[in-house]
Amino acid sequence: MDRRNARTSHSQHCAKSAATLGRQTRQSVEPRSSDDGWENRALKIIDVASRLYHIPPTVPWEDATHRVGNLEFIITRVTTDAGIVGEGFAYTTGIGGSAILALIDDYCRTMLVGQDPRQIERLWSFLYGQLHRSGTGGINTLALGAIDIALWDIAAKWYDVPLFRLLGARRDSIPTYGSGIDLFLDNDALLNQVEGFLAAGHKAVKIKIGRDNAEEDLDRITAVKKLIGSTRRLFVDANQRWNVADCMNRLQKLAAFDLGWIEEPLHAEDVRGHADLRGFVALPIAIGESLYTRHQFADYLQANAVDIVQADVCRVGGISEWLKIANLSAAFHRTMAPHYMSELSVAVMCAIDNADILECVHGGSFSEMGVLQTALRLENGVAFPFEAPGHGVVFDQEKLELFSVDPAELRKWNLQSAK
Repeated sequence: MDRRNARTSHSQHCAKSAATLGRQTRQSVEPRSSDDGWENRALKIIDVASRLYHIPPTVPWEDATHRVGNLEFIITRVTTDAGIVGEGFAYTTGIGGSAILALIDDYCRTMLVGQDPRQIERLWSFLYGQLHRSGTGGINTLALGAIDIALWDIAAKWYDVPLFRLLGARRDSIPTYGSGIDLFLDNDALLNQVEGFLAAGHKAVKIKIGRDNAEEDLDRITAVKKLIGSTRRLFVDANQRWNVADCMNRLQKLAAFDLGWIEEPLHAEDVRGHADLRGFVALPIAIGESLYTRHQFADYLQANAVDIVQADVCRVGGISEWLKIANLSAAFHRTMAPHYMSELSVAVMCAIDNADILECVHGGSFSEMGVLQTALRLENGVAFPFEAPGHGVVFDQEKLELFSVDPAELRKWNLQSAK
């Protein structure tokens, strides 16, 4: 069955629920007076409901290990008896979305209904305990992340403040870098992409490396370094392509380029290997997009195996856990440069002391994919958090519905993305 036809046939099935959820999401929150005792008023969750969407990046994506045709988004709406609706989300690069949705709606929903959504830490710990024996990360923390993000959205709306201010507002903007998933591009196309990053004012650029021929990687780096000049940082990402022996040989050649960091040179599970690399060459190592718990980050920090921490706010279990990882990293004098999710990451980055730079992945933001009511504000290489109450990531339900997927249809499709 054609995927677009599957979406079309599914739209009637979901239209009623989508309309209802859309109305709930758009309900306004009346301004509150401190005189009416609203801060002490009971607030209860009355429903939790999730939907699955497949949205293609606006440009082709390919790195050293994957080709990504569609991003899966699981959007969870938590409804309260006060009419406040919080939206949270998780994502995959093509596999696992229906499992995350089922975990939230079939298991976590009944545990959440009747609870106070403002008790975010208690609910996070409770759900983590329930899910823990099914695995410590991956699908479990992605499901937990969608719920946690929705609860923080509710809390910020309840207190009528933007999320970044509720979290402490260390700053009101953050520098950005342009990030390409671009290993398949030839040098001319690569430089054209980077010129777009520079035109947008980004303070730094990231490109993919990890081709079979090491000289091709060096040619790409040389060409981009010449284009961006000496005042902008260049980051490179190998997407776990090499083993330790291959990596040591390649890093010797990369050391001469004064790179801002090398990202995921080895498999993410290889803490000792990253520690060995860090002692072998004076090239900062960035890691984190493939780690899912604070305990995994603690292993890297204690082993002195990482320089830049790239925790993904969706993958690690949401805002609550991301903040713990940021504080843990600060204790080791490491900075945060989170993976992906720029529209949400901007808020948490503006709330911490050890923020470095925000990733803007070309072709993969909600703003570029056109599914938000209000796009992320980017000006001259700086991102600004949303100022509306809540986290500010408000979806355009009509546009989003075009990408709705019935989980049952996934059984008919070959969704492989790993090479």
